[in-house]
Amino acid sequence: MPTHRLCTLFSLTLLLALLSLPLSAQDTRQSDLETYNRGVDLFEQGLYRQAARLLGDFASERPDHQLAASALFYRARALAQDDSARTADYYESFLADHPRSEFSRRLLFELGDKAARDSNFSQAIAYYRRSFDHGLTDAESAQARYWMAEAAVGLGDYGQARSHYLTLADNHPDSEWAPKALYSRGRLYLSENRYDSSTVAFELLRERFPNHEMTRRIGTALGESYYQQGEYGQAIEAFESAMPYLEDELRTKAVYLIAESHNYLNQLDQASKYYLQYINRTRGTDRERQAHYGLGWVYHKQQIYHWSADEFEQAASGDDELARKALYYKAVNEKLGGRYADAMSTFQQFGERYSEGLWVEEAYYEWAITAFEMGDYPQAIEVLLPLVRNEESLDWTGKVYTLLGESYFANKEYTRALQAFEAAEQVTDIDPEIKRQARFQRAWVQYRNQAYEQAQEGFQQVYAEAPSGSELGREALFWSADSYYNRQDYGPASRQYARFINENPDHELNGAARYALGWSYFKMGQYQQAIEPLRTFLNEYEPPSIALYPYDTDTKLRIGDAHYALGQYQEAISAYETAIGAEPGGDYAMFQIGNSYYRNEQTYEAVTTFRRFLRIYPYSTLREQAQYNIAYIYLNTGNYTQAVEEFQTVINKYPNTSWAARSQYNIGDAHYNAGQYDRAVQAYRTVMEEYPESEYIIEAVNGIQYSQLSAGESDSSMTVLEEFLADNPSSSTADRLRYRQAETLLQSGDYEGAVAEFQQYIRVTNNQELLPDAHFNLANAYEQTGNMQQAVASYQTVAEEFPQSQRAAPSLAALGRIHQQRGDYAQAYSFFEKLAGEGGSYVQEAHIGMGNARLAQGQLEAAAGHFESASGDAASVGLAKVELQRQNFAAAEELAAPVAESNSTEIGAEAQYLVGQSRQRRGQYEQALSAYSNVRVLYEAFDTWVARAMLRSAECYIQQGNPGEARNTLNALLDRFPGTPEAREAQRMLESD
Repeated sequence: MPTHRLCTLFSLTLLLALLSLPLSAQDTRQSDLETYNRGVDLFEQGLYRQAARLLGDFASERPDHQLAASALFYRARALAQDDSARTADYYESFLADHPRSEFSRRLLFELGDKAARDSNFSQAIAYYRRSFDHGLTDAESAQARYWMAEAAVGLGDYGQARSHYLTLADNHPDSEWAPKALYSRGRLYLSENRYDSSTVAFELLRERFPNHEMTRRIGTALGESYYQQGEYGQAIEAFESAMPYLEDELRTKAVYLIAESHNYLNQLDQASKYYLQYINRTRGTDRERQAHYGLGWVYHKQQIYHWSADEFEQAASGDDELARKALYYKAVNEKLGGRYADAMSTFQQFGERYSEGLWVEEAYYEWAITAFEMGDYPQAIEVLLPLVRNEESLDWTGKVYTLLGESYFANKEYTRALQAFEAAEQVTDIDPEIKRQARFQRAWVQYRNQAYEQAQEGFQQVYAEAPSGSELGREALFWSADSYYNRQDYGPASRQYARFINENPDHELNGAARYALGWSYFKMGQYQQAIEPLRTFLNEYEPPSIALYPYDTDTKLRIGDAHYALGQYQEAISAYETAIGAEPGGDYAMFQIGNSYYRNEQTYEAVTTFRRFLRIYPYSTLREQAQYNIAYIYLNTGNYTQAVEEFQTVINKYPNTSWAARSQYNIGDAHYNAGQYDRAVQAYRTVMEEYPESEYIIEAVNGIQYSQLSAGESDSSMTVLEEFLADNPSSSTADRLRYRQAETLLQSGDYEGAVAEFQQYIRVTNNQELLPDAHFNLANAYEQTGNMQQAVASYQTVAEEFPQSQRAAPSLAALGRIHQQRGDYAQAYSFFEKLAGEGGSYVQEAHIGMGNARLAQGQLEAAAGHFESASGDAASVGLAKVELQRQNFAAAEELAAPVAESNSTEIGAEAQYLVGQSRQRRGQYEQALSAYSNVRVLYEAFDTWVARAMLRSAECYIQQGNPGEARNTLNALLDRFPGTPEAREAQRMLESD
């Protein structure tokens, strides 16, 4: 039985007991209560020692008093507050004396929470596990299971944590903790880069709780999991489902990945649509180029070469790899489109911009072919000569020499043509060993062109065919492993690296293999296994002579990162300290030392390290976050004044970064936590005034609202929001703010205002993703104002125009309910039948709705069939109503009574009312009156059932021959529920009396 019911029944019992006592006994009992209440008051005031003494005296002097256990419970907590070092002793003493008490469960939960806060996760799990032996309710069992999972995460035992999460969800599917558990389980998989497992986990959450808030939090995680696995169709579906709930940056990312997925699937029209959306969202930023690059490939596949060239041109600005490739493909598509002069001009531009590095060989080669095809042989020769002068760096030696020979021949330079052909012939001999070498080089070319799957197959073939111990075979094994690595297929990569190390202990690539083996384990999240090969590489091998990056520094950092990921923060600090002073990498090492101290709850050392980082590395790309971390540590440790000062430093030093807006928002949070609500409001206002394009605008509006409400002032957040929208109508967050404005009015109970705002939002918005929600909330507002015709129209708009949205099913359920209330049972049944087609959790609600509709139509067998197809308390109540109609009163009570005892919702109220009806119909009027009284006492929040219970109670009094009590009950009903159908029936009964 829920706690509030226990309190109500306890109070009634105590009152009756006091009234039945002699005056002196009542005085004594009143004195007892005063003593007990005084002790509890002292506890609440923080006077723990006095509280413990008074409550202990109360319990020892009145050991049989019904409040004695409660007094000892508060005494144990008071002693623990006064002497926290002995908390476990005080609580265990109480647990030994009251093992099955509700208070024992609470103390075990508190012990578990304290152990978890102290990072003693094993002890926390033990306490939560003990609580199961103390008679937990279903809700408490779910909660305890969730906390056990969280503690297992703290231990780093992810397998055990996932097991607890899944057990919770399976055993307590109706608990509020079930969706949270499934979400946490999915995030654990994702944190380990186990994309396939995370996908399955998130799908399970979406299947079981399609409309739950936790499902919406999946955001882009599920889509990214599918995308990383190459499941592009499922990735698209996941991203589109998440769209209505994504913030701007995540939405932008989702749009790009949807475009890329469509491109991979050759769904080119859809890819084009989403690339254009991404361009609109990132216009004026460097990210815009990658969408133009993707769009260039779309048009290339569609053979619209002039459009493709135009898109690649827009992606070719800058000096990075993307610019090189875009400029190259611009020329290629100009050539394919027959615009040879433009292609030559672009190739020449490429040659002027890039003389070495990535894509130079490819571009020069295509440039030479184009010149050759145009008959400009001297230019073809001029383009190829710089390549052959650097023959050792060529990947396409044979192709280059062959084309050079053809160009010389066409230009009638026969001697040079012969030399070029001879050079080309040298790389293509028929000897088996040369063939293997050619195959190796082909694989190498594929590797250099990032065709890693084909390269791996080639290297694997060379390794399999080469004589045992041959140099070529050994190298092929190494590059086969490296191809797996570059495909991010780290399992096979690690196995081949390990084989190479075992078979070639003295090979010059052995060190590189150990380095790559460590990285493979690291990438798979096998951090403990990563440490040994990385440490061996660091201690025994010199970095390769061709290294463009200090591999020793990188290795030290990865060892530190591995310990950091394992929660071994002291070991991580030791590893990072070996990289201090390195360039590059030293700044990252010191930054991670600060983070390690913070994670290890050494906040003073963390702050000191971050400050030292800022002194030593004032130009590091991590400087903004380091200063922000200092401020955030002060905020989390309750030093709000210092936090404000540190956040202000972020703003002053880095005013044009995202950290400035974030810091300004956190200044508001610091003032709010300090109870300085006026300052908090001003800080949140500053976010809106100084950073109108930031992602913290909505949070700032919420902060203003919470601050003003906490200060006991009137909420002006809506006015602030309206002013912001007036000043920033084109802000990137304006649309969401307008939606939030309407939603706030709905949540605050201003339904007329909500109707107006949602109507305006629907008229002006371009955001198709939020339209189903807007129509649904508009329908809800109409319903609250009694405008049922407009409510029905809006719900139908959602169901008919947005059938794939998450609001479609709730709209069908609402339409069924409204038509049921109107008495239009056939139409109600139709909507519930459509709802059943949605599947998932809606099938249950649909069958209950169809059962009630058939019951109202008098079709008892059909009604019973639908209720039997459902499950749970609502189905039991439905079957109880069927039995009442069949006049099987005992069967009806047998179905309804367990629900009344365990369910505190409106379903429980109806069940309690049905218990009364079954007894009244059998002539058991006293028992019926008791059941109806329970409706009034235990379910007073549900007016309809209370009014009906009072009406039936009056009937029982009349049937007992007690008209006076009947009149009193009917008059009370008229006073409490005027204007209701029950009140009208009560008036009729009084007038006929």
